[in-house]
Amino acid sequence: MTDTLLQIWNKILTSNLFNFVLMIVFLGWIIDKMNLAQKLEDGRKSIEDKILNARLNKENAAKVLFETQEKTAEVDKEVFETIEKAEKNAVIVGEKIIQDAEKQSAEYSKNLKATIDSNIEKLKLNLTAKTAQQAIDMAKNHIVKQLDGNRDLHIRYINESIDALKGIDL
Repeated sequence: MTDTLLQIWNKILTSNLFNFVLMIVFLGWIIDKMNLAQKLEDGRKSIEDKILNARLNKENAAKVLFETQEKTAEVDKEVFETIEKAEKNAVIVGEKIIQDAEKQSAEYSKNLKATIDSNIEKLKLNLTAKTAQQAIDMAKNHIVKQLDGNRDLHIRYINESIDALKGIDL
């Protein structure tokens, strides 16, 4: 029985060993046919190249970022200067507008005063003329009433007018 077991065991080992050797030879042949070593080397090289490219891209991106930050700082400075200039210009323009408005206001005030004075003079002249006309009308009415009431006054006025005419020499 031990002999039989040893024989079975021997066959199993031989058979497994044979299969193992056969498998290694077959894998070697496949590796040789497929050039697996070269493909592994190409894959490793490709990965190394990608890593190198990634590092270069990272360095370039860092440079671009630094340059962009510097440009941004310059732009911020320019914007600040532009804002300061705009504020100064706004103050100057505002002062000029105020001065012009004050001049126009003074001129309007002067013109308005002259217009008011002119209108006051016109009103005074109109009132004087109206008052004089009313006085003349009142005197005329008074004389007419006096003449209507007293006939002797007609003769007296006629005589006074004749006497006044005698004193005029031509």
